[in-house]
Amino acid sequence: NGGFPIMKPDFRFDHWWKLDDEVREIADKSLKYSELTWNVLGLGAVEARDWMRFTSSEVEAAESIGWNQATWDCWINHFRSYSWENLVFYGLDFEYAALGWTEFSWDGSADAPSSSDRSWDELSEDEKDHATKLCYFEDNWDMIDITPNNGKFPYPKPKSRFSPWNELSDDEKEIAAESLQYSGKTWNSYGVAEIESKGWDELTPLQQSDAIRLGLYERTWDCFQNHYHSKRWISLEGEVRDAFRVLGWDENGWAANFRPPSYENKWGRLSEMEQTFANRICYFEDNWPGQAEEVKAENKTDASVAGDGVFDEDGTEVETGGNEEQDTSETGEKGNQIDSGSSESNTPSGTQEENSGSKWVSPAVPATLLMTAFGAWL
Repeated sequence: NGGFPIMKPDFRFDHWWKLDDEVREIADKSLKYSELTWNVLGLGAVEARDWMRFTSSEVEAAESIGWNQATWDCWINHFRSYSWENLVFYGLDFEYAALGWTEFSWDGSADAPSSSDRSWDELSEDEKDHATKLCYFEDNWDMIDITPNNGKFPYPKPKSRFSPWNELSDDEKEIAAESLQYSGKTWNSYGVAEIESKGWDELTPLQQSDAIRLGLYERTWDCFQNHYHSKRWISLEGEVRDAFRVLGWDENGWAANFRPPSYENKWGRLSEMEQTFANRICYFEDNWPGQAEEVKAENKTDASVAGDGVFDEDGTEVETGGNEEQDTSETGEKGNQIDSGSSESNTPSGTQEENSGSKWVSPAVPATLLMTAFGAWL
Protein backbone atom coordinates (compact mmCIF):
# COMPACT_ATOMS: atom_id res chain seq x y z
CA ASN A 1 0.00 0.00 0.00
CA GLY A 2 3.04 2.27 -0.34
CA GLY A 3 3.05 3.15 3.35
CA PHE A 4 -0.32 4.90 3.09
CA PRO A 5 -2.81 4.30 5.91
CA ILE A 6 -5.77 4.00 3.52
CA MET A 7 -6.08 2.53 0.03
CA LYS A 8 -5.36 5.08 -2.67
CA PRO A 9 -8.43 6.08 -4.78
CA ASP A 10 -6.68 5.73 -8.13
CA PHE A 11 -9.49 7.33 -10.14
CA ARG A 12 -8.82 10.68 -8.44
CA PHE A 13 -5.42 10.79 -10.12
CA ASP A 14 -6.73 10.19 -13.64
CA HIS A 15 -7.13 13.33 -15.71
CA TRP A 16 -10.60 14.72 -16.37
CA TRP A 17 -11.20 13.25 -19.80
CA LYS A 18 -10.05 9.80 -18.72
CA LEU A 19 -12.89 9.54 -16.18
CA ASP A 20 -16.04 7.61 -16.97
CA ASP A 21 -18.76 9.90 -18.29
CA GLU A 22 -20.95 9.22 -15.24
CA VAL A 23 -18.14 9.97 -12.77
CA ARG A 24 -17.24 13.18 -14.62
CA GLU A 25 -20.88 14.35 -14.62
CA ILE A 26 -21.24 13.76 -10.86
CA ALA A 27 -17.94 15.51 -10.15
CA ASP A 28 -19.10 18.46 -12.26
CA LYS A 29 -22.73 18.82 -11.23
CA SER A 30 -22.67 17.71 -7.59
CA LEU A 31 -19.14 18.44 -6.36
CA LYS A 32 -18.55 21.53 -8.55
CA TYR A 33 -15.32 20.35 -10.11
CA SER A 34 -14.22 21.71 -13.46
CA GLU A 35 -11.63 20.27 -15.79
CA LEU A 36 -9.02 22.61 -14.28
CA THR A 37 -9.90 22.10 -10.61
CA TRP A 38 -9.95 18.33 -11.08
CA ASN A 39 -6.67 18.19 -12.96
CA VAL A 40 -4.75 20.49 -10.62
CA LEU A 41 -4.56 18.45 -7.46
CA GLY A 42 -5.77 20.39 -4.43
CA LEU A 43 -7.22 23.31 -6.41
CA GLY A 44 -10.92 22.46 -6.11
CA ALA A 45 -12.86 24.47 -3.52
CA VAL A 46 -14.66 21.33 -2.39
CA GLU A 47 -11.31 19.82 -1.37
CA ALA A 48 -10.93 22.47 1.33
CA ARG A 49 -13.79 20.81 3.24
CA ASP A 50 -13.73 17.57 5.18
CA TRP A 51 -16.47 15.00 4.89
CA MET A 52 -18.31 16.21 7.97
CA ARG A 53 -18.94 19.55 6.26
CA PHE A 54 -20.60 18.00 3.22
CA THR A 55 -24.28 18.40 2.53
CA SER A 56 -26.36 15.24 2.33
CA SER A 57 -26.44 15.51 -1.47
CA GLU A 58 -22.66 15.90 -1.62
CA VAL A 59 -22.22 12.82 0.59
CA GLU A 60 -24.48 10.84 -1.72
CA ALA A 61 -22.58 12.04 -4.79
CA ALA A 62 -19.15 11.36 -3.32
CA GLU A 63 -20.16 7.88 -2.19
CA SER A 64 -21.60 7.06 -5.61
CA ILE A 65 -18.20 7.51 -7.27
CA GLY A 66 -16.20 5.65 -4.65
CA TRP A 67 -15.35 7.90 -1.73
CA ASN A 68 -16.12 7.54 1.96
CA GLN A 69 -15.17 9.67 4.94
CA ALA A 70 -11.82 8.01 5.53
CA THR A 71 -10.64 8.17 1.89
CA TRP A 72 -11.88 11.74 1.38
CA ASP A 73 -10.51 13.20 4.60
CA CYS A 74 -7.10 11.59 4.13
CA TRP A 75 -6.52 11.56 0.36
CA ILE A 76 -8.41 14.72 -0.62
CA ASN A 77 -8.58 17.01 2.40
CA HIS A 78 -5.54 15.61 4.24
CA PHE A 79 -7.33 16.66 7.46
CA ARG A 80 -6.48 20.29 6.65
CA SER A 81 -9.91 21.53 7.73
CA TYR A 82 -9.79 19.63 11.04
CA SER A 83 -9.28 21.68 14.17
CA TRP A 84 -6.06 21.05 16.04
CA GLU A 85 -8.18 19.52 18.82
CA ASN A 86 -9.58 16.99 16.34
CA LEU A 87 -6.09 16.22 15.04
CA VAL A 88 -5.07 15.43 18.62
CA PHE A 89 -8.18 13.28 19.11
CA TYR A 90 -7.36 11.14 16.08
CA GLY A 91 -3.62 11.08 16.78
CA LEU A 92 -2.87 13.04 13.62
CA ASP A 93 -1.17 15.93 15.40
CA PHE A 94 1.97 13.79 15.64
CA GLU A 95 2.32 13.65 11.85
CA TYR A 96 1.72 17.35 11.37
CA ALA A 97 3.98 18.25 14.30
CA ALA A 98 6.76 16.29 12.60
CA LEU A 99 6.25 18.59 9.59
CA GLY A 100 6.71 21.62 11.84
CA TRP A 101 3.11 22.51 12.61
CA THR A 102 1.94 23.68 16.03
CA GLU A 103 -1.49 24.52 17.35
CA PHE A 104 -0.75 28.22 16.75
CA SER A 105 0.52 27.88 13.19
CA TRP A 106 -2.40 25.58 12.42
CA ASP A 107 -4.99 28.17 13.41
CA GLY A 108 -3.10 30.95 11.64
CA SER A 109 -1.91 32.86 14.68
CA ALA A 110 1.72 31.94 13.89
CA ASP A 111 3.63 31.47 10.66
CA ALA A 112 3.33 28.19 8.77
CA PRO A 113 6.41 25.94 8.95
CA SER A 114 8.99 25.88 6.21
CA SER A 115 7.83 22.43 5.07
CA SER A 116 4.64 23.98 3.68
CA ASP A 117 6.67 25.94 1.11
CA ARG A 118 9.03 23.14 0.13
CA SER A 119 8.55 20.73 -2.74
CA TRP A 120 8.40 16.99 -2.15
CA ASP A 121 12.00 16.59 -3.29
CA GLU A 122 13.08 19.19 -0.74
CA LEU A 123 11.54 17.31 2.20
CA SER A 124 13.73 15.09 4.34
CA GLU A 125 13.08 11.35 4.27
CA ASP A 126 11.60 11.58 7.75
CA GLU A 127 9.25 14.37 6.65
CA LYS A 128 8.19 12.32 3.63
CA ASP A 129 7.37 9.37 5.90
CA HIS A 130 5.12 11.52 8.06
CA ALA A 131 3.51 13.17 5.02
CA THR A 132 2.79 9.71 3.57
CA LYS A 133 0.76 8.91 6.67
CA LEU A 134 -1.39 11.91 5.81
CA CYS A 135 -1.96 10.45 2.30
CA TYR A 136 0.54 12.72 0.59
CA PHE A 137 2.91 11.65 -2.14
CA GLU A 138 4.89 13.68 -4.65
CA ASP A 139 2.02 14.50 -7.01
CA ASN A 140 -0.51 15.78 -4.49
CA TRP A 141 2.07 17.38 -2.20
CA ASP A 142 3.36 19.44 -5.13
CA MET A 143 -0.23 19.99 -6.39
CA ILE A 144 0.75 19.07 -9.91
CA ASP A 145 -1.41 19.54 -12.98
CA ILE A 146 -2.21 16.12 -14.42
CA THR A 147 -3.50 17.60 -17.67
CA PRO A 148 -1.57 15.95 -20.51
CA ASN A 149 1.07 18.40 -21.66
CA ASN A 150 2.47 17.73 -25.12
CA GLY A 151 3.55 21.29 -25.79
CA LYS A 152 6.77 23.22 -25.38
CA PHE A 153 5.71 25.07 -22.21
CA PRO A 154 6.25 23.95 -18.61
CA TYR A 155 2.48 23.83 -18.03
CA PRO A 156 -0.46 23.10 -20.32
CA LYS A 157 -1.36 26.22 -22.28
CA PRO A 158 -4.58 27.79 -20.90
CA LYS A 159 -6.85 27.52 -23.91
CA SER A 160 -9.39 30.20 -23.05
CA ARG A 161 -6.75 32.88 -22.47
CA PHE A 162 -5.48 32.50 -26.02
CA SER A 163 -8.88 32.32 -27.62
CA PRO A 164 -10.02 35.59 -29.25
CA TRP A 165 -12.49 37.73 -27.34
CA ASN A 166 -15.27 37.17 -29.86
CA GLU A 167 -14.95 33.40 -29.36
CA LEU A 168 -15.46 33.58 -25.58
CA SER A 169 -18.84 32.75 -24.12
CA ASP A 170 -20.91 35.55 -22.64
CA ASP A 171 -20.14 34.22 -19.16
CA GLU A 172 -16.40 34.23 -19.87
CA LYS A 173 -16.53 37.80 -21.18
CA GLU A 174 -18.42 38.92 -18.08
CA ILE A 175 -15.90 37.27 -15.75
CA ALA A 176 -12.95 38.75 -17.64
CA ALA A 177 -14.48 42.23 -17.75
CA GLU A 178 -15.51 42.52 -14.10
CA SER A 179 -12.90 41.80 -11.45
CA LEU A 180 -10.06 41.31 -13.96
CA GLN A 181 -11.06 44.48 -15.87
CA TYR A 182 -10.35 43.20 -19.37
CA SER A 183 -11.83 44.79 -22.46
CA GLY A 184 -11.92 43.16 -25.86
CA LYS A 185 -8.81 45.15 -26.85
CA THR A 186 -6.72 44.34 -23.77
CA TRP A 187 -7.79 40.68 -23.92
CA ASN A 188 -6.63 40.35 -27.52
CA SER A 189 -3.42 42.35 -26.98
CA TYR A 190 -1.26 40.19 -24.75
CA GLY A 191 0.69 41.90 -22.00
CA VAL A 192 -1.30 45.14 -22.18
CA ALA A 193 -3.88 44.68 -19.41
CA GLU A 194 -2.92 46.16 -16.05
CA ILE A 195 -3.97 42.96 -14.27
CA GLU A 196 -1.19 41.06 -16.07
CA SER A 197 1.45 43.17 -14.30
CA LYS A 198 0.41 41.49 -11.06
CA GLY A 199 1.54 38.11 -9.83
CA TRP A 200 -0.96 35.61 -8.48
CA ASP A 201 -0.25 36.56 -4.87
CA GLU A 202 -1.13 40.17 -5.68
CA LEU A 203 -4.61 39.31 -6.95
CA THR A 204 -7.58 39.61 -4.63
CA PRO A 205 -9.42 36.41 -3.64
CA LEU A 206 -12.21 37.37 -6.05
CA GLN A 207 -9.74 37.92 -8.89
CA GLN A 208 -8.10 34.57 -8.16
CA SER A 209 -11.48 32.86 -8.16
CA ASP A 210 -12.43 34.48 -11.47
CA ALA A 211 -9.06 33.57 -12.99
CA ILE A 212 -9.67 29.94 -12.04
CA ARG A 213 -13.08 30.10 -13.73
CA LEU A 214 -11.26 31.26 -16.88
CA GLY A 215 -8.86 28.30 -16.70
CA LEU A 216 -5.88 29.95 -14.99
CA TYR A 217 -4.38 29.23 -11.58
CA GLU A 218 -1.22 30.24 -9.73
CA ARG A 219 1.35 28.51 -11.92
CA THR A 220 -0.23 29.32 -15.27
CA TRP A 221 -1.07 32.88 -14.24
CA ASP A 222 2.47 33.62 -13.08
CA CYS A 223 3.98 32.00 -16.17
CA PHE A 224 1.63 32.86 -19.07
CA GLN A 225 0.24 36.15 -17.74
CA ASN A 226 2.91 37.75 -15.59
CA HIS A 227 5.96 35.77 -16.76
CA TYR A 228 7.28 36.03 -13.16
CA HIS A 229 8.06 39.73 -13.53
CA SER A 230 6.38 40.62 -10.23
CA LYS A 231 8.78 38.39 -8.31
CA ARG A 232 12.12 39.30 -6.81
CA TRP A 233 15.19 37.96 -8.58
CA ILE A 234 16.26 36.04 -5.50
CA SER A 235 12.93 34.19 -5.41
CA LEU A 236 13.32 32.83 -8.96
CA GLU A 237 14.52 29.27 -8.91
CA GLY A 238 16.02 26.72 -11.25
CA GLU A 239 15.14 26.84 -14.91
CA VAL A 240 13.16 30.07 -14.57
CA ARG A 241 16.17 32.15 -13.57
CA ASP A 242 18.30 30.36 -16.16
CA ALA A 243 15.78 31.31 -18.83
CA PHE A 244 15.94 34.98 -17.89
CA ARG A 245 19.75 34.90 -17.92
CA VAL A 246 19.76 33.49 -21.45
CA LEU A 247 17.47 36.35 -22.50
CA GLY A 248 19.91 38.88 -21.07
CA TRP A 249 18.62 39.62 -17.58
CA ASP A 250 20.77 39.90 -14.47
CA GLU A 251 19.94 40.81 -10.90
CA ASN A 252 20.64 44.53 -11.31
CA GLY A 253 18.64 44.84 -14.50
CA TRP A 254 15.78 42.93 -12.90
CA ALA A 255 15.70 45.27 -9.91
CA ALA A 256 15.71 48.32 -12.21
CA ASN A 257 13.18 46.73 -14.61
CA PHE A 258 15.64 47.40 -17.42
CA ARG A 259 14.66 45.15 -20.29
CA PRO A 260 17.55 43.57 -22.21
CA PRO A 261 17.98 44.11 -25.96
CA SER A 262 16.50 40.69 -26.78
CA TYR A 263 13.08 42.04 -25.81
CA GLU A 264 13.24 44.54 -28.66
CA ASN A 265 13.65 41.79 -31.25
CA LYS A 266 10.77 40.19 -33.05
CA TRP A 267 10.28 36.52 -32.23
CA GLY A 268 11.74 35.38 -35.53
CA ARG A 269 14.99 37.23 -34.83
CA LEU A 270 15.59 35.42 -31.54
CA SER A 271 18.06 32.57 -31.67
CA GLU A 272 16.75 29.04 -31.36
CA MET A 273 18.17 28.87 -27.82
CA GLU A 274 16.50 32.16 -26.87
CA GLN A 275 13.16 30.92 -28.18
CA THR A 276 13.52 27.67 -26.24
CA PHE A 277 14.24 29.46 -22.98
CA ALA A 278 11.50 32.01 -23.67
CA ASN A 279 9.07 29.09 -23.97
CA ARG A 280 10.13 28.03 -20.48
CA ILE A 281 8.71 31.26 -19.10
CA CYS A 282 5.60 30.85 -21.27
CA TYR A 283 6.45 33.21 -24.12
CA PHE A 284 5.75 32.33 -27.72
CA GLU A 285 5.46 34.36 -30.90
CA ASP A 286 2.11 36.01 -30.22
CA ASN A 287 2.80 37.19 -26.66
CA TRP A 288 6.50 37.99 -27.04
CA PRO A 289 7.08 41.70 -26.11
CA GLY A 290 9.28 42.38 -29.13
CA GLN A 291 6.59 41.76 -31.69
CA ALA A 292 6.27 45.08 -33.52
CA GLU A 293 2.55 44.90 -34.22
CA GLU A 294 -0.23 44.41 -31.73
CA VAL A 295 -1.58 40.89 -31.93
CA LYS A 296 -5.16 40.96 -33.15
CA ALA A 297 -6.34 37.62 -31.88
CA GLU A 298 -9.76 37.89 -33.44
CA ASN A 299 -8.22 37.99 -36.93
CA LYS A 300 -5.47 35.43 -36.40
CA THR A 301 -5.38 32.35 -38.58
CA ASP A 302 -2.46 30.81 -36.70
CA ALA A 303 -3.37 27.75 -34.65
CA SER A 304 -1.16 28.96 -31.81
CA VAL A 305 -3.69 31.63 -30.84
CA ALA A 306 -6.35 29.31 -29.53
CA GLY A 307 -4.00 26.49 -28.77
CA ASP A 308 -5.86 23.74 -30.59
CA GLY A 309 -7.63 25.12 -33.64
CA VAL A 310 -7.28 27.26 -36.75
CA PHE A 311 -9.73 30.14 -37.17
CA ASP A 312 -10.75 31.83 -40.37
CA GLU A 313 -11.50 35.54 -40.80
CA ASP A 314 -14.90 35.46 -39.09
CA GLY A 315 -13.63 33.46 -36.12
CA THR A 316 -15.04 30.11 -37.27
CA GLU A 317 -12.88 27.15 -36.34
CA VAL A 318 -11.70 25.03 -39.24
CA GLU A 319 -10.24 21.58 -39.07
CA THR A 320 -6.49 21.13 -39.10
CA GLY A 321 -4.10 18.24 -39.05
CA GLY A 322 -2.87 18.92 -35.55
CA ASN A 323 -1.01 21.28 -33.27
CA GLU A 324 1.96 20.54 -31.10
CA GLU A 325 0.78 22.91 -28.35
CA GLN A 326 -2.11 20.77 -27.21
CA ASP A 327 -4.12 21.91 -24.23
CA THR A 328 -5.93 18.68 -23.38
CA SER A 329 -5.98 15.18 -24.70
CA GLU A 330 -7.76 12.00 -23.86
CA THR A 331 -4.45 10.20 -23.68
CA GLY A 332 -1.03 11.23 -22.52
CA GLU A 333 1.12 11.77 -19.50
CA LYS A 334 0.78 14.35 -16.78
CA GLY A 335 2.16 17.80 -17.47
CA ASN A 336 5.76 18.75 -16.86
CA GLN A 337 6.43 20.92 -13.84
CA ILE A 338 9.12 23.56 -13.52
CA ASP A 339 10.08 25.00 -10.16
CA SER A 340 9.30 28.69 -10.44
CA GLY A 341 9.98 29.49 -6.82
CA SER A 342 6.25 29.91 -6.26
CA SER A 343 3.92 27.03 -5.61
CA GLU A 344 0.76 26.51 -3.66
CA SER A 345 1.51 25.96 0.02
CA ASN A 346 0.40 22.83 1.85
CA THR A 347 -1.43 24.76 4.54
CA PRO A 348 -4.75 24.23 6.26
CA SER A 349 -7.62 26.00 4.58
CA GLY A 350 -8.40 29.37 6.06
CA THR A 351 -11.90 29.53 4.63
CA GLN A 352 -14.64 27.02 4.01
CA GLU A 353 -16.93 26.87 1.01
CA GLU A 354 -20.45 27.86 1.98
CA ASN A 355 -23.31 25.43 1.76
CA SER A 356 -26.19 27.70 0.87
CA GLY A 357 -29.51 26.49 2.17
CA SER A 358 -28.24 23.01 3.04
CA LYS A 359 -27.76 21.45 6.42
CA TRP A 360 -24.55 19.79 7.54
CA VAL A 361 -24.80 16.05 8.02
CA SER A 362 -23.15 13.88 10.59
CA PRO A 363 -20.10 11.88 9.51
CA ALA A 364 -21.08 8.85 7.49
CA VAL A 365 -18.25 6.91 9.14
CA PRO A 366 -18.33 6.75 12.97
CA ALA A 367 -15.33 8.04 14.90
CA THR A 368 -14.52 4.50 16.01
CA LEU A 369 -14.09 3.41 12.40
CA LEU A 370 -11.95 6.41 11.62
CA MET A 371 -9.78 5.64 14.61
CA THR A 372 -9.48 2.05 13.41
CA ALA A 373 -8.50 3.22 9.93
CA PHE A 374 -5.91 5.53 11.44
CA GLY A 375 -4.90 2.99 14.07
CA ALA A 376 -1.35 2.79 12.78
CA TRP A 377 -0.77 6.24 14.16
CA LEU A 378 -2.51 5.95 17.55
